[in-house]
Amino acid sequence: MKLLGLSLAAALSPALVSADLAWKSVPDSKQLETATHVVPLDWADHSVGNATLAVMRYRSTGKPHLGSIFVNPGGPGESGLDMVSGLGQSLSEYTGGQYDIVSWDPRGVGATTPLVTCFESLAAEKAFWKGTVPDAGLEAKGNFTSQDDLDAFYAQADEVDSLLTELGKRCNQLSGGILPYVGTAAAVRDMVSLADAIEGKELINYWGFSYGTIIGSYFVNMFPNRVGRVIIDGVVDPIYWANLPSYKTWGDCITSAEDTFAGFTQACALAGYPSCALGNVGGAHTSPADISNWIHQLIDDAYDYKKQGGDIGSSDIRSYTLSEMYRPTEWPSLAQNLLDMYTQVKTGNAPSTPRPRFKFHRRDSTDPSTTPTPDPDPTTQPAPSYAFQAITCADAIDSENATTKDVFDEIVRVSRVISPLFGPSFGDAGFYCHRWGARAVERFTGPWNHTLSNPILVIGNEADPITPFANAKVVADLLGDSAVIIQQDDFGHSSLAERSNCTIAVVTEYFSHGKLPVENSMCGTNQILFPAIPVTKNTLASAAASASTPISSDADELNKLRQKNRILVAIDIALCALVLVLLAALVFNFIRSRKARAGAARSAKYDTAPAAMLKKDDFEGSSYGYTTPYDAPPARR
Repeated sequence: MKLLGLSLAAALSPALVSADLAWKSVPDSKQLETATHVVPLDWADHSVGNATLAVMRYRSTGKPHLGSIFVNPGGPGESGLDMVSGLGQSLSEYTGGQYDIVSWDPRGVGATTPLVTCFESLAAEKAFWKGTVPDAGLEAKGNFTSQDDLDAFYAQADEVDSLLTELGKRCNQLSGGILPYVGTAAAVRDMVSLADAIEGKELINYWGFSYGTIIGSYFVNMFPNRVGRVIIDGVVDPIYWANLPSYKTWGDCITSAEDTFAGFTQACALAGYPSCALGNVGGAHTSPADISNWIHQLIDDAYDYKKQGGDIGSSDIRSYTLSEMYRPTEWPSLAQNLLDMYTQVKTGNAPSTPRPRFKFHRRDSTDPSTTPTPDPDPTTQPAPSYAFQAITCADAIDSENATTKDVFDEIVRVSRVISPLFGPSFGDAGFYCHRWGARAVERFTGPWNHTLSNPILVIGNEADPITPFANAKVVADLLGDSAVIIQQDDFGHSSLAERSNCTIAVVTEYFSHGKLPVENSMCGTNQILFPAIPVTKNTLASAAASASTPISSDADELNKLRQKNRILVAIDIALCALVLVLLAALVFNFIRSRKARAGAARSAKYDTAPAAMLKKDDFEGSSYGYTTPYDAPPARR
């Protein structure tokens, strides 16, 4: 494909691009507004037609107003409008409150038109795949070494190859031929056009998560002189994305997934039962290894259950567990749901409320309050979006020589070398691109090392299940002095996965004052992983540091730490009870004194001297409050 170089003046033709956005208030919201913005489908050939971007902003609450921060939630294929409506207030608070938080649904996504369309309904999609691994999942025991499992997997290669070829043609036809116009380079030009329409041709501020870091990497290298304050958070490696065969991204993405899973088992074991529903699967002194072995056995049992006609299989357990590695705040629910699945697999009795099956795709939402997308009844549901595949493949290099067997070979390699637990999956969009056919009319492939008008901030988590910290290092190293990197000491996907007052302070300082942290800083987290016994990432680090052997093999040390946590909880309860007693005494004395004053006032109602009044100033700074780890720090001004 030809790489196009466009002058900004030519790209922003006033005849085809909205010069002004007509903002409209969102009902029942004081801060949210929506608008549309028209852009050419092909920035080099305006005769092709237009796209209409759906745009939303969360208005700033602080003064002075500092402009706009553009955000993208990832995916690709996630809705920017959903992100602003769901997280706009939090992102505004984190960035100091003086910016409008702005996002848009990228081309082919959500409320933007035209849309990527591949099927008329979910039922039509399921009929198309005919139960093959792209839809039904990959059933495999253990670390995917069974010859029977391998034979069953490779037996589908030819059929899946034909279906992938047909899929690309079908999607292009039903989408009206827009597949060459949904790539990331076009999305970046759309953002620049949108910024110019809102702010004028000023420096552009941006915060991108997950795939949104690809938009960020493209932006800072395509428009290095337009870079204002930019954060890329939960970083995808742009070299894997744009310069290597797309099916190889899977192994890079889940490099740290097993580390995140180890964090889950350690936190669960330290919390114990009933704080973690799996905290007693190994008996009174359940270790992380006990929990890990139990889940691996559950996968094998679900494999057998599915073979016998059950509606839960090994693919479901793997997919659901990986989806919850993104969001440590949901780990208590994950533990309970895995225990419920175990009961169903062992007894054959489904829960009274049917539990949806989950089909994992690497697309994601950075909103920690959301739940994985269920695989519902196909007869009542609309067709799923394939914008995930369309955008990924639009950016991918040509791979004429790759075959579906090559893709299958890579899945087996990743399962054996990188992640035996999560590798057996057909969840990545890169698996589709060798047969997708369409590529973007403009593809950006670097270089990735431009000198920028302002240095950017790169954030990565220590154990991110889908965007490992090594990716953040790659991008920061390529940009050299134009980037500063920090590591958030937590599990999950992006800095939003667990609350970190430290990271929020860094972000606020950067956007409010342009101050960057010391290079290679480490930010701890405040997130409680299992609330009943308040286990945090720092608790696990302390446990690992104090143990002479790994925590997974030191049951005595683990039990001591559990006991220590229980003692701390008891102390907290006692202190709270003492405070309540003191408060009750103060309230009683206050009421008694009020009654006394009231009686005195009634007896002297004809006195000329006014009754004593308490002024508001008497209480300034004297209020008693309780701050939880989830409370936001005060915004800097």
